[in-house]
Amino acid sequence: MDSGNTNAVRGLANIYRQQSPEKAEAFIASLSASQRRSIDDIERSLQNDRLAQQAEVLENQGKWAQAAALQRQRLALGPGSVWITYRLSQDLWQAGQRSQADTLMRNLAQQKPNNPEQVYAYGLYLSGHNQDRAALAHINSLPRAQWNSNIQELVNRLQSDQVLETANRLRESGKEAEAEAMLRQQPPSTRIDLTLADWA
Repeated sequence: MDSGNTNAVRGLANIYRQQSPEKAEAFIASLSASQRRSIDDIERSLQNDRLAQQAEVLENQGKWAQAAALQRQRLALGPGSVWITYRLSQDLWQAGQRSQADTLMRNLAQQKPNNPEQVYAYGLYLSGHNQDRAALAHINSLPRAQWNSNIQELVNRLQSDQVLETANRLRESGKEAEAEAMLRQQPPSTRIDLTLADWA
């Protein structure tokens, strides 16, 4: 193979990658330094995939601090990645390092203020830690024209949660008719139908 033929090297690396990550890594290891530089993105991507799989195994075992260490390595390979930052923050939170997790997500929001992916990820993060109002406030900082279907779905769920929470409080304080009327005014929803059936 012509050592200067970057396209051929890239093509082979991608073929091996489709067959198995191990084959691709063995092929990359056999290349010269200049050839490896030409497919640096493929090598980083393979490394990221391997670390992600290892982190997932650790997460499933409840080894959050070790998983977080691998997520940090992934973040070093892809600085500013919304979803790696999200995963790292979740692992840190589970490992008891909550202020560090919160700081990471806050910093991401400051770095990518009008990025719908960031807004969705931070909204998920906040709502996953019982901060629904903060999640909605953060989502509302993004112009509605930039909302995607994921954001809209999350907003619908959070608003529905708030309505149900308010209705339950009304019902518990003896205002059953008011609670029921409030739910009947909402757009059709299986959760609301089930709640009304449960109250009947």
